Amino acid sequence: MAQTKVKSGGIATDAVESTAIKNLNVTVDKLANTLDLSSKTVTLPATALSYPTFTSVTPSIATNDLTSLVIVGTNFGSSGIPAVEFQSSTGVITAASSVVRDSATQLTVGATIPTDGTYYIRIELNTGLAVRSSTAVLTISDAPVWTTGSGSLGVVVGDFSGTVATVAATGDGVEYTETTDVLENAALANCTLNSSTGVITTTDFGGSSTSGTTYTFTIRATDDQAQTSDREFTLTSAFAYTTDFLVIAGGASGGKTSGGGGGGAGGYRASWNSEASGGGGSSETALELLPNTVYTITVGDGGVAPSLLGNNGLDGGNSVISGSDITDITSIGGGGGGGGPATDGPQIGGSGGGGTDSTGYQTGAAGTANQGYGGGTAAGINNGSNGAGGGGASAVGGDGYGNYSAPGYGGAGGNGVASTITGASVTRGGGGGGASWGGVVGAGGSGGGGAGSHHDDAATAGTANTGGGGGATEAAVGAGGSGVVILRMADGKYSATTTGSPTVTTGVDGTDTVLIFNASGSYTA
Repeated sequence: MAQTKVKSGGIATDAVESTAIKNLNVTVDKLANTLDLSSKTVTLPATALSYPTFTSVTPSIATNDLTSLVIVGTNFGSSGIPAVEFQSSTGVITAASSVVRDSATQLTVGATIPTDGTYYIRIELNTGLAVRSSTAVLTISDAPVWTTGSGSLGVVVGDFSGTVATVAATGDGVEYTETTDVLENAALANCTLNSSTGVITTTDFGGSSTSGTTYTFTIRATDDQAQTSDREFTLTSAFAYTTDFLVIAGGASGGKTSGGGGGGAGGYRASWNSEASGGGGSSETALELLPNTVYTITVGDGGVAPSLLGNNGLDGGNSVISGSDITDITSIGGGGGGGGPATDGPQIGGSGGGGTDSTGYQTGAAGTANQGYGGGTAAGINNGSNGAGGGGASAVGGDGYGNYSAPGYGGAGGNGVASTITGASVTRGGGGGGASWGGVVGAGGSGGGGAGSHHDDAATAGTANTGGGGGATEAAVGAGGSGVVILRMADGKYSATTTGSPTVTTGVDGTDTVLIFNASGSYTA
């Protein structure tokens, strides 16, 4: 139909009385007259524009990362790219980073929305017509984030009952489930996972599994928006094995004076062959070592010799076996021998230091219960000068006696204890001997104790790696001997993983492996 122009004369009324005007473009050149169509019907062209509508968005829950969203509706046009934006219920607006018009009923939209919350979706065509969803249809929320690292949750003693481990993830109302059939399988790990707390418990870990079985499983964390995050973990079952031990601390040095007391032997603790562990105590229970666990070995140094006349001997260092699943086995370093006045007497230690009679009378120091004995007592008259012996692992140090007109004697060191943990009988933990001005010097106790000396001669040091106490004298005092830590286990249990270069002997008594640590290190069971 040709274009009709409204001229000043207008359009006759009868021209539009009976039929609708279609495909009509009206151009008004002048407004002198009026076009009155109030009582007539005008049908718009078939191609007239319509408002878009919104139906749905998939997915309806997304993270803060770039996400591809599919929006379904109607009247998205036949050409041009609509503009899409996301309007937070709090008023924050984020524009889509990309929009593809798949059809008049579908858009594929890329969006990175940095702020969590719920969002309305607004779509505007290039004609200016627009629609906004009637409700907040898109939820932006981070998926759960694991705070427990993947991998091993630890080594657990087989048949253990109680809490095995705990896993955790952050998020809204996180719940935990196992996606595998290992952790909560009664025939496998035999555990229960608390869906709310992430605590893993068991009544009999691993059931009848053999030592060294590793269980690999996956736990899923799910938040209130049904978002998930999976993480793989392992638990290893292990049955602890019996390991006998001998732990001897460093011995102390003797006192530095003409009648100094001998140094005490290092503390002595043992489990092998029901040996007495010193101090009158009985044998201790063997260690139960857990496979794949590191045990730290500390070997105590011997006490160094004092440098100044009139000084007490110096204590030995402690020797220790420590690990995360055991109570530490600690032997106390020997106590220094007396060399000073009564107010500065011998030291308490694993075995106590011997007294000195330089002040006329001095009692030896005590040893630690179940580790060693006390030092002897020194007495002197007429300016006599003879010290007592240091305590040993199995006996009190000998007393010293001095008389200037009839020179006396220095006390002998207390004897050590014999052990067969290495397969042969070896005595360790002897106390140091006391000094003598002009009489008989104190002998070192059996098991590495150093002998005392006359005032102007050098005393003997305690033997290294026996924990022996050093001998006393006025001249060159004997230092204490360093300690030792010995482990013994079945050949088949030895892991061969150590530090500190211990001496390792297999086949001891036909069945066992012995590790002798003469210096600090570690053993991984």
